[in-house]
Amino acid sequence: MSFDDIFLRQIIALGRPGDIVVGVSTSGNSENVLRGVREARRRGMLTIGLAGYDGGRMSHDHALDHCFVVRSSSVHRIQEVQTTLYHVLWELVQRFMEEPACA
Repeated sequence: MSFDDIFLRQIIALGRPGDIVVGVSTSGNSENVLRGVREARRRGMLTIGLAGYDGGRMSHDHALDHCFVVRSSSVHRIQEVQTTLYHVLWELVQRFMEEPACA
């Protein structure tokens, strides 16, 4: 096993169909993140990517259901915006889970 498989192994061990997987990569080219989201997609999970710069390989990978690209060349700005996006997505999921099911 290499570091490139670190997230893939977590998905295999813990992921279930219907789960949501969020992959975060400043460059959008992190092989370990890409392998993880590909495995998640293969296992029937919703996959979301957060990438920086021009989105890198992550923005073109068909394993992602959604990819948010922070178009900046500043690592600090990319990571700040990715953190904000993560919190907004978390809040939306929480609100959705609290809403009564529509009849």
